[in-house]
Amino acid sequence: MKTQSLSWLVLPVLLLLGGCPKSGGGDGGFQGTASVLYTANDGSNTISGFTIGAGGALSATSPATVGTNNTEWLTVSSNGQLLYASNQGNHTISGFTINGITGVLTLLGTPIAVPGTNPSPRGITITPNQQFLYVANSATNTVAGFAIGAGGVLTSTAQGTIATGGTLARGIAVSPNGQFLYVANSGNNTISGFIIGTGGALTSTGTVSTGAGSSPEGLAISPNGAFLFAVYQGTDRVAAFSIGGGGALTPATPQPTFSTGGGTSPQRITITPTGSFLYVTNSAANEITAFTIGAGGQLTPIGSNIDTGAGTAPVGITIDPSGQFLYVANSGMNEVAGFRIGGGGTLTPTTPASFSVLPNAPIGIATPGRP
Repeated sequence: MKTQSLSWLVLPVLLLLGGCPKSGGGDGGFQGTASVLYTANDGSNTISGFTIGAGGALSATSPATVGTNNTEWLTVSSNGQLLYASNQGNHTISGFTINGITGVLTLLGTPIAVPGTNPSPRGITITPNQQFLYVANSATNTVAGFAIGAGGVLTSTAQGTIATGGTLARGIAVSPNGQFLYVANSGNNTISGFIIGTGGALTSTGTVSTGAGSSPEGLAISPNGAFLFAVYQGTDRVAAFSIGGGGALTPATPQPTFSTGGGTSPQRITITPTGSFLYVTNSAANEITAFTIGAGGQLTPIGSNIDTGAGTAPVGITIDPSGQFLYVANSGMNEVAGFRIGGGGTLTPTTPASFSVLPNAPIGIATPGRP
């Protein structure tokens, strides 16, 4: 795997916002025993599990996989105890408990049906306080909400679902204080916003346009809750929005979008726990684009894009709970690529540089608290 090192200086980063989180609060930190990573293997209907060891090396769990149904998106609770997968194939959510030492997954009973007729659930996320789970349904243009009960059992919220006001819902993200939720609508180039209220009920704050042909895909929110970032698969850009009072989104100033530097078909996005650096996978270009996050949510590229290797087709991207290592799901090579995050956001391959998921092709990837 060919890799370029990055070497630019870090720009100043905004300080964390003061105040105590409210209804959905929590810091999103890892509190479990094991440091774990999972991939969603869409074509093979499986999830692969790994523990993260010294130097960022991955070791497959035993057993190495569990069954799902056409899963592309995963979410792991911030305490590392629960994993949920959105199953497009049978329109359900599978829940699993995570063994705190081995990382092995145990299915939580029968997968729960997502409300609606063939909703095709995609993006999935858990509130930081681990009370609610939300899933974006691309076929019915809705968000479904679930309460997380004892042992991780899901029950639909009283509201059930709410319309996104857009089409082809994809990525989903919840703010660090648990108050706001956002959905990327790839079909009509918008992002939907919601307030998370009592009992997990969602109240729409409307949609914002992302521009013709943008096809927003992955979303990520800065750890201080001040900015939302979106990757535009159709225009090969990353957009930055300020999150204002009531969760309102306004394009960042002076620059609202940033080029992926030749990287094409950007898919997913992740931010370091410090809020200093942002990374994007460019599936068609076999690259990762790296940025520093500066004042006002402004992005500055960190050198040249990182080459993940011919035919790797990276999609999912995540960072381990310690913030030391970044991992990418290389769907074209049936592997996870690992990188150490160095000073200034530089990426250098772990040893070894990649970890087999054979015979499975990983699409999504998740670690505790992400996405």
